[in-house]
Amino acid sequence: MIAVARLIRDHRGPVARTLRETFGVGISDLGGGLTWGEAHTLLVEAASDTGTALGAELAGWAYPANLRELITMIATIGDRKASQKVMPWVMKNPRGAVSNASAAEIAEAQAELEDDIVFS
Repeated sequence: MIAVARLIRDHRGPVARTLRETFGVGISDLGGGLTWGEAHTLLVEAASDTGTALGAELAGWAYPANLRELITMIATIGDRKASQKVMPWVMKNPRGAVSNASAAEIAEAQAELEDDIVFS
């Protein structure tokens, strides 16, 4: 339960997107229709799949893509050098932007997020 809560705290957007797009459930289903154990299992699987928002985020990729999509993109572009420029591991991750927030502001925001996490 704690591992899932920490993952939600640290990667809320990608976790929510992955749960919704890949598994058809949401963070709001936790503790009800989605047990904490099942959520942990699903998120561990998603974390190793760069085709999910969570997997791409954890890999540091700019966008989610699976092997099939990457091969299709390379074949469509045709030029090896041009296709290398748009690979998700080469492009800048927009979510990895540097924050201008102070340490106090970050701590306050994290505290607010932790208050939002409800254990059923």
